[in-house]
Amino acid sequence: MTMDAQRMHALACQYALEGTQAALDSALEACLPLCALIARRFSGRGAEYEDLYQTACLACVSALKGFDPERGLKFTTYVTPTVAGAVRNYLRDQAPILRAPRALQKQMTQAQKAREAFLQENHSEPTARQLAQALGWEMHQVLNVWSAISAQNVSSFEQPDGDGLTLADRLPFLEAGFEQAEQREDLKNALRTLTEEERRLLSFRFTHRLSQRDTAQRMNKTQMQISRMERRVLAALQKEMSLK
Repeated sequence: MTMDAQRMHALACQYALEGTQAALDSALEACLPLCALIARRFSGRGAEYEDLYQTACLACVSALKGFDPERGLKFTTYVTPTVAGAVRNYLRDQAPILRAPRALQKQMTQAQKAREAFLQENHSEPTARQLAQALGWEMHQVLNVWSAISAQNVSSFEQPDGDGLTLADRLPFLEAGFEQAEQREDLKNALRTLTEEERRLLSFRFTHRLSQRDTAQRMNKTQMQISRMERRVLAALQKEMSLK
């Protein structure tokens, strides 16, 4: 199937007018060559083509559902950056994990297990030196491995917990209307402005559902310090998102 911009636009307009599943299926089928083209453009960067293609197709469906012909834009002008942005975001969030060499993945697992063992025994976060002693590694090796682990932390906040909820679902000032994808993206970008310690706090409190008291024990702080830190971090996230 060849790419036909005029046909894509016509079918996208038809779906916007009718809103039926049949019209959506027809419009998506016309867009599949564009999805394939964008997926191929981003392939070879650590993710499988099929995963990129699926991401592109899902983004295309969202674009079709959000397209408003009355704005006067050609559908291809609207859909191309939307799909490309979704694929780029997928690579940004997933590729560091996918590209990690097998030896590094093994070391990351070892470091995580050593950290968990230390937490269970001491009820506090280990320092890099304590991890190095536990693992029998040099300090620079611990720092390099932990840097790779930290690169995954932001995307981990989008993983659902045991209740099927993400951190975004649990932040009280973001509950209303947070189903919109752009708001989730704003939150993910805001999380990147936090320190590693601040992200650990959010992970303990909102992903693992620990109390402030238990979080304080894990982070070797007082409950009062955790309470103040939590208020500061949530306020910083809210301020960061309000600037978008």
